[in-house]
Amino acid sequence: MTLREGLDQYFARNAAVLVDRELSPEAQAFFRCHDVAHVVFGCDTSLYGEGTLKLYTLFGTTLGFWKHLSGYSEASAFALFRQYSVAHLAKNILRLLRSMPGTILRARQMSKPWPWDDHSRYMDRSLEEIRREFNIPIER
Repeated sequence: MTLREGLDQYFARNAAVLVDRELSPEAQAFFRCHDVAHVVFGCDTSLYGEGTLKLYTLFGTTLGFWKHLSGYSEASAFALFRQYSVAHLAKNILRLLRSMPGTILRARQMSKPWPWDDHSRYMDRSLEEIRREFNIPIER
């Protein structure tokens, strides 16, 4: 499966979560890159998946810490966390806390950082090939 196909599948699976709302062009660009990262790093949209992706974004992409924070702030992304139930939060926060050291280690062991906003050249390459090139192991 190519990155483009994986992104199409991600949008189809998450249509209910990926609600259209008025966003600035900057926020739209941020979320486009964020959605691509979901596919590349194999993270779902659960709180656990979002937290894991946040760690990969911080430690395994070219985005950087301050741009990361401003991107989420610009997109009002923190408001999206209201969609999770208390049970979902309890289950996923503990799982995320336990997995954080390993996720950070895997991100630091990547062969090079994922190009956050320069990923167009990878859209028609297979996810397997991309993950091999960047040394991105996928949890199952």
